[in-house]
Amino acid sequence: MFLGCKSLKNIDLSNFDSTKVNNMNSMFRECESLTNIDLSNFNTQNVIDMGCIFYGCKSLKNIDLSNFNTQNVTNMNSMFYKCESLANIDLSNFNTQNVTEMAYLFYGCKSLKNIDLSNFNTQNLKNMNSMFRECESLTNINLPNFNTQNVTEMGCIFCGCKSLKNIDLSNFNTQNLKNMNSMFRECESLTNINLSNFNTQNVSNMGCIFCGCKSLKNIDLSNFNTQNATNINGIFYECESLTNINLSNFNTQNIIEMNSIFYGCKSLQNIDLSNFNTQNVTNMNSMFYKCESLTNINLSNFNTQNVTDMGYIFYGCKSLKNIDLSNFNTQNVTNMNGMFYSCKSLKNIDLSNFNTKNVNNMECIFYGCKALKKKNIIVNDKNILKNI
Repeated sequence: MFLGCKSLKNIDLSNFDSTKVNNMNSMFRECESLTNIDLSNFNTQNVIDMGCIFYGCKSLKNIDLSNFNTQNVTNMNSMFYKCESLANIDLSNFNTQNVTEMAYLFYGCKSLKNIDLSNFNTQNLKNMNSMFRECESLTNINLPNFNTQNVTEMGCIFCGCKSLKNIDLSNFNTQNLKNMNSMFRECESLTNINLSNFNTQNVSNMGCIFCGCKSLKNIDLSNFNTQNATNINGIFYECESLTNINLSNFNTQNIIEMNSIFYGCKSLQNIDLSNFNTQNVTNMNSMFYKCESLTNINLSNFNTQNVTDMGYIFYGCKSLKNIDLSNFNTQNVTNMNGMFYSCKSLKNIDLSNFNTKNVNNMECIFYGCKALKKKNIIVNDKNILKNI
């Protein structure tokens, strides 16, 4: 109704009769200058759709919705999307028993420090994608009564919640969950996370789950069932404080994307991937990029027959002295750019089994390998010899 009225600062709706209204989607969307709005006379008993109602109202600091009747609402998608100035929100009267969509509900509410949703009934909820995404100031979130048994989408749910130190998800039922992509991405202050109750048997996308969780030192994923996962790219991207990770239970038989898995995990000293099944993987780009403390890595069972991209795979692994790649099948690889770039401690390498007939980029493959002498590079492939 007022969509895109960017210069409106106040709206007097005291004479509005909303008794028969069933759709309020995008009603005040992108009213960027709106600082105050009185909806105390609104009757919302018949409203089904409240999606995007305050989307982009970035000047609103408070919204009184204490009279809102939400008993029939099914859609709350992006309801407070980028309400950047919103410091407080009281939703204690909200009846959410019929709501199925809450994706992007508080996306970009970067002034909110606390959200109490203890009264929320989420029994029919299916989509929680990006629900609290970029709530940068959020230090506390109360979700004790969340029923997530029907939820299939949780991608980016806490992405960018930079101030959150702890999240209690002990009540979360994830039996039907399919998407966990970037779930805790850039939760920079998160020091502990307990996912021991998570059922991940139906999850296909696990890419970037913990990407940028710089304060996490340990993550227990011993209960994770990855049998249906196809994507784990960037799962631990820039987990700078991570010192140990046990992935012995990971079933990777269906994984296609493994690029940047351990990118920037500069505190990891050892990684045991002896159980990894990589038969379907096509992308290993930057897999161990800047794992600066890594001294040992076991890739003895890696099947790389379908891999096309190995660019930067060991880039900046400056503590590695030896890498056994005797089992690597490189027949389909097209990119080896910067493969061992700045592996400063590498003294010996045997690439006698490497087939580079399809490689079109081998730039800087040994650049910065200061301890590696030409005589200690065992190689039969003429293409590699040209780049030494």
